[in-house]
Amino acid sequence: MKLPILACFLVFSVMFSTPANAAFHCSADINRILIYGNGTVNILHSGRNDFTVICDLNNEWKGVSVTTCAMWTAMLQNIKKNNGKAIFYYGGEGTCAALPTYGSNPSPVYIGDI
Repeated sequence: MKLPILACFLVFSVMFSTPANAAFHCSADINRILIYGNGTVNILHSGRNDFTVICDLNNEWKGVSVTTCAMWTAMLQNIKKNNGKAIFYYGGEGTCAALPTYGSNPSPVYIGDI
């Protein structure tokens, strides 16, 4: 009798376990927003102090749609204009200071206004 209960416990443990992916976020001032002719949106924020691409206004980029990109860009322009702070959330392991630069970085999972 104990073996079926143990087997059920193991099956449920595997089914309902959560992955141990560490995520990280940057709370940052927006220093520069560059919009290139090809649609790439490249930003410089205080969490990285180098340029990182967040999306593309013409094509889906690393899972970020054109519509989301336009909304993020408008929000970041507003945050910068009002001297506010933004939050950039990334899945996986890393730190804001160590984000790869330009187009080598991962796409944010979300960007928000703090």
